[in-house]
Amino acid sequence: MPVTVIAPNARAFLLQLTIILTWILLYEAADILAYSPHASLWYPPAALSFAALTLFGWRALPAIFIACVLISLRHIELYHPADSVPYLQALYPSLAHSLSYLCGALGLRTLVIRQHLRYTGIVVSFLILAALAALAAALSGVWSLQWAGLLSDSERSAIWLGWWLGDLVAILSLTPLLFLLLDKLNGAQSVVRIGRLVPAIPGKWRDYAFKLSLALIAICCSMLLAQQIRQLEITFLIFFLILPAMWLVYTESVWRSFSGLALISLAIVVLMRVLQVTDYAAVYQFTIAMISASMLYGSAVPLLHATNQQLKQSLTIDPLTGILSRQAFIEQAELVMGRAGRRNTKLCLTVLDLDHFKRVNDVLGHQVGDQVLQQVCRKLQTQLRQQDLLGRFGGDELMLLLPETNAVEAALLCERLRQSIEKLQIKVIDQQVTASFGICEQQPNESFNQLFARADKTLLQAKQRGRNRIEIIAADDFATL
Repeated sequence: MPVTVIAPNARAFLLQLTIILTWILLYEAADILAYSPHASLWYPPAALSFAALTLFGWRALPAIFIACVLISLRHIELYHPADSVPYLQALYPSLAHSLSYLCGALGLRTLVIRQHLRYTGIVVSFLILAALAALAAALSGVWSLQWAGLLSDSERSAIWLGWWLGDLVAILSLTPLLFLLLDKLNGAQSVVRIGRLVPAIPGKWRDYAFKLSLALIAICCSMLLAQQIRQLEITFLIFFLILPAMWLVYTESVWRSFSGLALISLAIVVLMRVLQVTDYAAVYQFTIAMISASMLYGSAVPLLHATNQQLKQSLTIDPLTGILSRQAFIEQAELVMGRAGRRNTKLCLTVLDLDHFKRVNDVLGHQVGDQVLQQVCRKLQTQLRQQDLLGRFGGDELMLLLPETNAVEAALLCERLRQSIEKLQIKVIDQQVTASFGICEQQPNESFNQLFARADKTLLQAKQRGRNRIEIIAADDFATL
């Protein structure tokens, strides 16, 4: 199937166009919730500006500025058709918005790129820089409108706080999701790869839908009560939204948590307008800000869990071969040996390594040696039973624990493994890759270290007797196969 490759210039143009169109669409959504011609309860374009400028830096500035200019011109024609406003002065609000968020975004971008902070530090920086950038946008925005002759001094003093809160609430609730969406949209082109900070955590969609539904039900019930009773104290019931919200963020992936946060904030602002409870807008804006900050901090929990799982896997699985690491093998082997002792069942330990493997590394290099070892381990894994354990002791030396197996049965199994390695047709230095095996059957009350020492001694015996062979030891006598 042919693959379409988009030229860098075309990709840059598409990125700019996408930002412009999305910004305008978000503005139209915010306009529905506007309580004055210049301020909204929830202003999503600010979230897009902050997210795009953080991810793409100066590259996103033209698109943000053009979108602001287009909206400013439309705004003037709609709300001030009789006023004579010079178009140059109409650019002031666009510059105020773009440059305010550029400064805050570049600060966050620098911290992420230079990796000075961990995830929680980035969250704190995001909250602080978002608040400062929104404040700068609000103050410079109202002053620019006054300079353009679109606001009086009294109007400027009256709307700057609402402007700031509307921008800030949208940034806190929407920017995390926009970070992920823009990062995924632009892929490897982004210098700031937010996706690296948020590993995927699998989960059932049904569980996610249930938790999100509880949050939405809590919003609807509390806001319906506020509409009916019309008392300030009743509006505080929405603070109980923190319970399903934190359940959501602690148990779901960051992608789902941030999507849920966006839906929660959208539900609150839409119901504010539908139920006509905008008199309590400050309470609901505070709720969105509180939930957003809490969920941002809480998102560190699943990330920590994912990191711990990765760390646990790195300690359990040998990164080169994909089989058990030395420590993990020993821990699991001791459990199996203890169970075998209680049940009085047979158990064998096999130690094997590849013949003349040091020559492979010395002559052809460790990379070729690693590839040979990986092929052998993959072959062994396909030949073993479900209850068998395979681990790497170190170098090319491998360990194989065979539960419910006596020495004769272990010898037959290992002979099959030896032949399968020989049939791999891996030839290095004009010599076929082969393996030697040392097998020992566990004695009563024998520890793993004691059993391993005997098996390792048996492996040495196999090497001394010609390699590419199996040596077994039952009781205290050697036998050769």
